[in-house]
Amino acid sequence: MKKQFIATLIVLVLSPLVFGQNSRMGTSSSTQLLVVPGARYLSGGGAVATATGMDAVFWNPAGLSMGENSVDVIFSNRQYIADIQNNFFGIATGLGDYKLGVSVRTFSVGDIDETTVFFPDGTGQVFTPNFSVIGGTLSRKLSDNTSVGVNANLVRESFGRVSASGSSFDLGVQYKGLLGMDGLDIGFVLKNFGQPMKYGGEGLGILANAQGGDRPVEFYKIDAASFDLPFLFDMGLSYNIAGADLGLTYTSNYYATDELKLSAGYTVAGLASFSVGMQSSAGAQTLEHKVGSADYETTEVTGDWYTNPSDGVSFGASLDLSRFIGMNLSVDYSMLPMGDFGTNSIVAMRLAY
Repeated sequence: MKKQFIATLIVLVLSPLVFGQNSRMGTSSSTQLLVVPGARYLSGGGAVATATGMDAVFWNPAGLSMGENSVDVIFSNRQYIADIQNNFFGIATGLGDYKLGVSVRTFSVGDIDETTVFFPDGTGQVFTPNFSVIGGTLSRKLSDNTSVGVNANLVRESFGRVSASGSSFDLGVQYKGLLGMDGLDIGFVLKNFGQPMKYGGEGLGILANAQGGDRPVEFYKIDAASFDLPFLFDMGLSYNIAGADLGLTYTSNYYATDELKLSAGYTVAGLASFSVGMQSSAGAQTLEHKVGSADYETTEVTGDWYTNPSDGVSFGASLDLSRFIGMNLSVDYSMLPMGDFGTNSIVAMRLAY
């Protein structure tokens, strides 16, 4: 078992060296897979190593079996950018030696007026984009301090008369008590690997004349391009010392800038906890151009054309209501930075048996 665990760690650690890069930034599909749905772990510092229960479904599926409850239920709402709302619901229970979870993530965008080249002010029609992720999670403890898990997600997108669907997978490992130290945990997870997404549907049909022939005007289908899922690799550490939880996660993104995430939290009398998180990307992308004459040319930097809107400081708190209402219910709240889009608020309720 130890040899299998070490081999798994080697594969996971070497994966970002093979796949991780920023050269394809912004070219992935289904970026809703990257939107954090829960409030408990803020920016994600150390979450890959310490997340348990249904909160672990997003951060690291291996953590699902590390939870001590027979049943875990979670519901959360995130006020995202441009009045978009992200809702998340999940439930998990034991199944023999395994923990099995089911989750649903939906994004409410609202109605959008349809415009065309000939009707730039609107055709009078509206369409409603739909984005959803339906997931299944299977996790198992290999020993008292080692667990593995896998997510299988069905991703669905549609707007107007076009749609796309596909599947993504996450594979994770958690290890508690690293180097024999209680409270020192480590975790690794590969996220969002699967087949590229491609749109299809009646909305891709257009009326046109065939070139080089005498055919009448008829419908032709536009062949849409396909785009890969936003593959990434997370590796993190978490350490509990003197009642404080400290976390660190490094994210190697194949389609975005790499990220460093930190967190610190403290629990007061087992009743409430307060935490602060911070995310910093590997570096902003600068816009440069050549100026001057042919005899004398220099490079002028005009500023950053991209910075990660999630970079910055986040705050959160959790309240355990079990002492007041007689049931294992907790409420979480967090505020996450989103750059020019302001601050996102997330409220979550967790129920356990």
